[in-house]
Amino acid sequence: MRAYSSLRQLEEKGICVDEYLTNERDGVFKARLDCKRWGKKRNILAYFTFEDGSKIMASAWQNTGYLGIPEIEEGAMLMLTFERSKNGISYLRKVERNEGE
Repeated sequence: MRAYSSLRQLEEKGICVDEYLTNERDGVFKARLDCKRWGKKRNILAYFTFEDGSKIMASAWQNTGYLGIPEIEEGAMLMLTFERSKNGISYLRKVERNEGE
């Protein structure tokens, strides 16, 4: 499955994403892809658990090829790069498979 089509579909599958927050840090983080769903603005929302246990939600957009997230299987270990923009918000900029896994 590429991604769930809605929040309702996640809920129907028993997946709760209430505890996932937006990331406020920049840097490179090792994380597991927990689940993903399509957003309402031609974006994909990905839900990750970082190595330290933090639960993070991040968006990827069509103009970046969704950073490859639709093709990545849930449970995959990844290296995520977040960069802070001029407006001070930390955005997901790069997703790489963790070769050590």
